[in-house]
Amino acid sequence: MAIQFVSVRCPDCGAELSIENGREQAFCSYCGAKVLVHNDNEHIYRNIDEARIKEAENERILRLRELELEEKENSRSRKSLFIAYGVALGFVLIGALICIAEPLAGMWGIIIGGYIGLFTFIKSDEKKKKQKKYVSPNEAVITDSMIGCEEKNYNSVVMLFRGAGFTNVTAVPLNDLNILSQRKNGQVEAVTINGNGDFDEGDVYPREANILITYHSR
Repeated sequence: MAIQFVSVRCPDCGAELSIENGREQAFCSYCGAKVLVHNDNEHIYRNIDEARIKEAENERILRLRELELEEKENSRSRKSLFIAYGVALGFVLIGALICIAEPLAGMWGIIIGGYIGLFTFIKSDEKKKKQKKYVSPNEAVITDSMIGCEEKNYNSVVMLFRGAGFTNVTAVPLNDLNILSQRKNGQVEAVTINGNGDFDEGDVYPREANILITYHSR
């Protein structure tokens, strides 16, 4: 009678092993670890552990990629800020020199330089607030196109949120239109996330967050 073998995986090194059928335990020929062959619970726990390890590794890779992209974006932002502040400083210095001969013209140069500097500072501060956050596989992020969806067609807004990864998106008709307001049929009235309509670009929510879209209808 031919000897039958079963294939198992070593819980320590991951090597594929062929073990004689009927044996309850064996030792890995690669690392020497003890392998339980017919312990169903051990097999289940091992699979769960492997799944968790794989998920953690995937999240680590995503995080590294996110950090890499963030660093590139920060580098570009620093260069842009350096150029903008340089231009602003140039206007101020030139304006100060012109002030010696033409005070009014020189003052305009200083004002323009100050305006460029102030505008650059405000925009850089807004960008910091909207800076991308790390998003895990169980989360979704609000994009610019999801802000101010009022008057858009509700179907397109539903697809927008579902396309971003949200899984609990509900559209509710208001049945509020009369014969004089038919043009609003299908237009979004409001969008709320977990009952709150105050959200901004870059905000991160769980994928199963309750997205409620109310729209005008006949």
